[in-house]
Amino acid sequence: MTTIAEFMTANHKACDDEFAIAEETALAGDWGKAEAAFNAFRDGMARHFGMEQDVLFPALASAGGPSGPVQVMLMEHRQINGLLEQMADAVAQKNAQEYGGLSETLLMVMQQHNHKEENILYPIMDQILSGEQEELFKRMQAV
Repeated sequence: MTTIAEFMTANHKACDDEFAIAEETALAGDWGKAEAAFNAFRDGMARHFGMEQDVLFPALASAGGPSGPVQVMLMEHRQINGLLEQMADAVAQKNAQEYGGLSETLLMVMQQHNHKEENILYPIMDQILSGEQEELFKRMQAV
């Protein structure tokens, strides 16, 4: 059976792939493709955050897991969402320079964020929530 860490890490990779396509098309000035790619990336991030915030984080809290790492992740989610809003504006304005700068910042934030989740938080979840994984995966699919 797939672990939470494996599933969520694969989801990070899918979001990263969408991010790369959006960045490439925006920096090339292909705004039709850039808008579609950015929207796909933003939707993927929203779904990812939803799986964490609506399913995994509450399950971890109710199982008595550590709250500190979750609070850090929630703060970073807010930071990432703020950058996504600014990037959406840059896409709407067809401003490749603005998009590129925001994209660099977001990439650094996402890399650090994902590293913490993949190496600290998800392994904790796998340990603490191992008996609930099947139910959690069902709930995450519904997000």
